[in-house]
Amino acid sequence: MLLQCLTSTFMIASNLYVASMTSPADPEFYSMTEFMLAALAQLCMICHFGNRITETSSSYIRCLYECNWYTSSKRFKQCILIMMIRLQIPVEMTAGKFFPLNLPTIISVVKGSFSYSAMYKAVGQR
Repeated sequence: MLLQCLTSTFMIASNLYVASMTSPADPEFYSMTEFMLAALAQLCMICHFGNRITETSSSYIRCLYECNWYTSSKRFKQCILIMMIRLQIPVEMTAGKFFPLNLPTIISVVKGSFSYSAMYKAVGQR
C-alpha cells in the first residue's frame, strides 16, 4: 500500500506537469488527464475502504454493549469486556505502518502531487 500511494503521488504529479505543458487541443492532453484520474480513482477506492474499516470498527463497541450481555454467562461477559477494551483502539488500515489509509490521506496525496508538479515546473524553467 505504501508503494501504491507513493507511485500514485508521482504519477499524478508527472501527469499534471506534462498536462500543464500540453495544449488542451492536443488529444494527448485528454489521455493524460484520463490516466491521472484513473490513478486518483484507484487511490480513492483504497482510502475509502480503509476509512470504512475504521468507521465500522468504532461502531462495534456500541453493538457489543447493546447485546443482552447482562443475561449471559460470566464467561460471555468477560469476552465482551475484553472485546470492548480491545476495540477502544481504532482498527486502521495503514500503508506500511507509516500513515493510515483514510479520506484525509487522499487530500494529502493530492496536495503532495500538486506540490511536486509545481517543483517539476520550477526546475524545468531553469
